[in-house]
Amino acid sequence: MSKITRETARYTGIAAALLAFAAAPQASAFQLNANGKTGGSAAEKGTCKYGVFGTRGILKVGVVSPAVTGANTRRRTRRERTYVRYRVDVTNAAANHDTILSSGWTKWFSVRQSGVISLPPSYFDMDWRGSYGADVLIEWWTARRKIGFRWHRLEEFSYTDHYNRGPWGPFGYCQRYNFPFN
Repeated sequence: MSKITRETARYTGIAAALLAFAAAPQASAFQLNANGKTGGSAAEKGTCKYGVFGTRGILKVGVVSPAVTGANTRRRTRRERTYVRYRVDVTNAAANHDTILSSGWTKWFSVRQSGVISLPPSYFDMDWRGSYGADVLIEWWTARRKIGFRWHRLEEFSYTDHYNRGPWGPFGYCQRYNFPFN
């Protein structure tokens, strides 16, 4: 291979990598913490739906399905299987994201290192007068032990009012919005 062909191939590869990185969608979750051997994960955005049931208003805070891949625990392997589970903490967005409510752990999901799965969504009925955020904890396990974890803080919520108008947003947290929607 000539020198010109090698340089052209190198610059073409660099340009393709930069273009792929620029075209990739940006995740709307902030990674709080991670440790150990984890796979890839993305917790995209939350949902916020206001509803009136009798004399009571409810905000339904939701976490759209996180997408995860398996972890690489051994070198030069591509077929290993890890197990994944997650939970959601609903936080008080007005008070330093203190945890208000924690969900239980989901069931175990088996995922290969090269595979991608979408975990089921989670929803919580909260008081309509609050402002809420959501933190998602994802754990990776082998058959015997935990090998890693990652926390995500959702930074975007779409809002739907009690007339099912919407979704509007994105908003930084979930709360009942009056103007100009209701």
